[in-house]
Amino acid sequence: MMIQSCRLWFFYLFVLSLLAGCSQNLKTPKFFLLASASKDTQIKSQQISEQDAKIPEVPAEAAKPPQGSTYVSLTPQQEQQIGLKVEAVQFKPFPVTIQLTGRVQAAADLLTHIAPPVPGRVTTVFVKLGQRVTRGQTLALIKSDTVGQLQSDLLQATLQTKADIKQAQVQLNFSKAAYQREQKLFNDRISAKADLETARTQYEKDKANLQALYSKFQSAITVAEERLSLSGVSVGVADQVVRTGEIYPYVIVKAAADGIVISRTINTGELADPSKELFTIADLTRVGLVADTYEKDVNNVRIGQPVVLTFDSLPNKTFSGRISYVANVLDPQTRTLTIRADVPNPDLNLKPDMFARFKILVENRSLLSVPKSAIQRKGDYNFAYVKVQEHRYEERRVEVGVDNGESIQVINGLKPGENVVSQGTLALQGAALKLSDGG
Repeated sequence: MMIQSCRLWFFYLFVLSLLAGCSQNLKTPKFFLLASASKDTQIKSQQISEQDAKIPEVPAEAAKPPQGSTYVSLTPQQEQQIGLKVEAVQFKPFPVTIQLTGRVQAAADLLTHIAPPVPGRVTTVFVKLGQRVTRGQTLALIKSDTVGQLQSDLLQATLQTKADIKQAQVQLNFSKAAYQREQKLFNDRISAKADLETARTQYEKDKANLQALYSKFQSAITVAEERLSLSGVSVGVADQVVRTGEIYPYVIVKAAADGIVISRTINTGELADPSKELFTIADLTRVGLVADTYEKDVNNVRIGQPVVLTFDSLPNKTFSGRISYVANVLDPQTRTLTIRADVPNPDLNLKPDMFARFKILVENRSLLSVPKSAIQRKGDYNFAYVKVQEHRYEERRVEVGVDNGESIQVINGLKPGENVVSQGTLALQGAALKLSDGG
């Protein structure tokens, strides 16, 4: 009897200890995350602590959504905690813009490429890279054997002609005197008229011969002047060579336009050749901005559209221009289309190869759109969370178009009036990923 009562006493103590231990471990749940695949799926709640309440978690026993759809359900407390907001899909009038990055280039029609007209050796270079020059300014001096040979031939030809002229002048003076003597004799009726005509004929012949030599002399100078000019020699050098009898075998390379030297490929002592460009001069009062637009925006870009440009190096300035060129062929590697905009640059703030941010103003349209924050990217597609019931959201694929920085066009996947999550999408995406992983 004593033994049985002791056994009952120890059994009561054991039960009481178990109840006390359980009462200490039980706590009141703070909130529940609900995730389900369809309306018919039973939602089970999972107890979570305050520390883990920042991003909702999917219950371990939650049923998987049907293939092709993902649904996430939240409690009102969870929606409040993650700051979830929804906005309606609606048509909005807004300026459609295309955002691109590009670079500054010198305008092609304002570039001047300078090469020597004849081969030679550079004796002096007068300008530096980046220097501003004016039309007609001397850039370099080249000693050319070609120019020297042309001047030598001119000098030889004119010297020979000069000798012929002197001889012809002596002959003309002799025939003139003979003609005058015959004229006097004929007037005195001493000489026959035939002798007078013979003397006059010789005189006219010698006079014509002298005139031909003078013409030959001047023609030699003119021809040499043209040849020297084509060789880059200044006008008047041929006359100088003939007058002084000295050869000046140099070509002066001059600037053909106002601008800035953006390329210099020659130094003193190097050989210059007509096939090698020596200098490039750019008029940077107008520049070109080149960018590559994506294939989806090709149909929205046209010549004449206005653009607004900003530069990281010029944070407080914006520049305006217009599209002047749109390529006709896509780059097969990048699937982009090259465009160019002309931008006035009177203060020369924009330099070649500077990077720019393009904003192409396409037009003002009334487009079906959502806030840009509502669109997320997963793999190779975009998606948004659509509110299908109270506290229940569907992850839905959408096709988007142009955006204006705040709103983005919806091409497919959403209907007017539907509500999409515009804030809290990352928390929903985390919950959906746990659901798909079976967590």
